[in-house]
Amino acid sequence: MIRTSHYLFAALCLGSLFVYSRQFTDSYIVPKWCFVVFILLVILVYEAVNILFGRQNKQKDIGNSVYGFIIVTACFLQAIFGVVQFFGFFQASTAFRVTGSFDNPAGFAACLCAGFPFVGFLLSDNNKYIRYGGWMAGFVIAVAVILSQSRAGIMSIAFICFILLNMKFFHKRWMKYLSLVCFVLLLSGCYWMKKDSADGRLLIWRCSVNMVKDAPWLGHGIGSFEARYMDYQADYFRQHGQNRYSMLADNVKHPFNEYLGILLNFGFVGLLVMLAMITLIMYCYKKYPCLEKRIALYSLISIGLFSFFSYPFTYPFTWIVMLLCIVILTREYVAMIFARPMIKNTICVFVLFCSLGGIYKLVERVMAEKEWGKTSGLALCGASGKTLSDYKELEKKFEDNPYFLYNYAAILLENKQYEESLRIALQCRKYWADYDLELIIGENYQELDEHGLAEKYYNNASMMCPSRFMPFYKLFHLYKDVGSREHMLDTAGAIIDKPMKIKTSAIRMMKREMKREQTRLLAEENFE
Repeated sequence: MIRTSHYLFAALCLGSLFVYSRQFTDSYIVPKWCFVVFILLVILVYEAVNILFGRQNKQKDIGNSVYGFIIVTACFLQAIFGVVQFFGFFQASTAFRVTGSFDNPAGFAACLCAGFPFVGFLLSDNNKYIRYGGWMAGFVIAVAVILSQSRAGIMSIAFICFILLNMKFFHKRWMKYLSLVCFVLLLSGCYWMKKDSADGRLLIWRCSVNMVKDAPWLGHGIGSFEARYMDYQADYFRQHGQNRYSMLADNVKHPFNEYLGILLNFGFVGLLVMLAMITLIMYCYKKYPCLEKRIALYSLISIGLFSFFSYPFTYPFTWIVMLLCIVILTREYVAMIFARPMIKNTICVFVLFCSLGGIYKLVERVMAEKEWGKTSGLALCGASGKTLSDYKELEKKFEDNPYFLYNYAAILLENKQYEESLRIALQCRKYWADYDLELIIGENYQELDEHGLAEKYYNNASMMCPSRFMPFYKLFHLYKDVGSREHMLDTAGAIIDKPMKIKTSAIRMMKREMKREQTRLLAEENFE
C-alpha cells in the first residue's frame, strides 16, 4: 500500500535531481538543497506527529521496495534527460555535452551511480514485466553515465556490474580473474581517456597530502580545503618551478576525493571514526543479511568508489540514497530503540521542535538567497552602483559566505570603493584562497598605492595558476605605475614567451601589447 511518506519521498528524490531556479546565484545546487531540506523537514514533522499520536501504519511494511522503485524511476528520468541532451534535443547550459539537470557531468553521474544498484529491487520482482522494466532502466542509466564521459561514474557502474555478474554468472575462478583484469584495464583506459585531467588531479592530491602533513591528527577544520588549498598549490610551484603540472594547474574548489577531504577537515581521527561506522554497518549487514540489505550495500559501494575520484556528496541525492541505505542496513537496531515508548516519544518531540525551527530558518535563508540573486542580476545588467545598499544589508546574513563576499568585493571594486572592497576581500580571504580573489586584493592595493602588497598578491596569483596571463599583465602595469623599467621588460618578456594553454583573442591582444611595450622600452634604452 502506497503511503503519504512514499509520495513525500518521491518529491524528495525528484526535487534533489530536477529542481532548478534562476532566482538563486547558484541556479543548480543551492535550489536543490533548499528544496530537499524543506521536504525532509516536512517528512520528519509528519512522521513525528504520526508516532506521537499513534497513527503509524500497522500493516506489513513494503516500503523498501517502493523506495527502491522511486529511486530507480527518478534516476531513469534523469538518465533519459542526459541521453536526450547527447543527441542534441536539449542543449546543456555549460560547455559539457551531457549534464542532465546539473551544471557538470560529475553531479549527473554521481546521482545515477548512487541509484543504479536499486535496479535490483525490480530485477528480483516476481512480475516479469517489472523485471523487464528493471533491465531497461539499468541499461539506460548505464548508457547515460557512459555518454556523460564521467570516468568516476563509468568505473562505479562497471564495478557494480562486475559484482552482480560474478555472483550470478561467473562461478568459475578464471572468470572472476578475467573480470578483475577487465576492470583494471578499464581503470587504465579511464586515465588515458582524459590524461591531462587525470594528471591535474594527481597534482591536487599531491598538494593535499602536503596539507595533511601539517595537521595529520585533527585536520585543518571544516572548509579548510577552500580556505587553504590554493596557497599550498602556489607553494608547490614556488618550490618546483615550471614543470609538467604548470599547464594543468587551475583554480580548484574540491580535492576530487571525499576520503582525502575527511583527512583534511578532521585528520586521521575523523578517518578512523568513518572506518568505525563502516565496520558497524558491515556488522549490521552480516547479522541480518537479505536481498534488500545487499542492494543497499552495493549502493554504498558504488558511492564509495565514486568518492575516490570525485565529489558526490556535494549533491543532495547522494545523501538521500546513503541515508536510506544506512536505514535499511540498521533497521533492526533502530526498531529496538523505538520499541521503548519513553525513548521513542522523547526523540519524536525533539525532532518535531527542531524540524519546525529548521523550517523557519530555511525560509529565512531562501528569502536571503533570492534577494542576493536579484541584486546580483541587477549588478550584471550594469546597475551595480544601485545595488550597493542592498549588498550592505545582505552582508549581515552572508558574513561567512565566501561566494557572497567575493561578489560584494568585486562590485565595490567596480564602483571604485577601494578601501571597502579591500576590507570585504580580506574578510573573504579567511574562508577562501582563490586565484580571482588574489587579483581583486592586488588591484585594490594598487589603487590605494600599496604597491608592495599589490605585487605580493599578483605574484601569489601567478603561482596559484602558472598558466594564467592576467597576473603578469597586472604586474606589468603595476611596474609601469611605479616606473620600474627593468621589471617592466622582464614581465613583458615573460608574457611574450609564455605558452598559451587555451588560445584566446584576449591573450593574443595581451601579447601584441607587450611586444609594443617591449619595443618602446628597448628603443628608449638605446636612445639614452
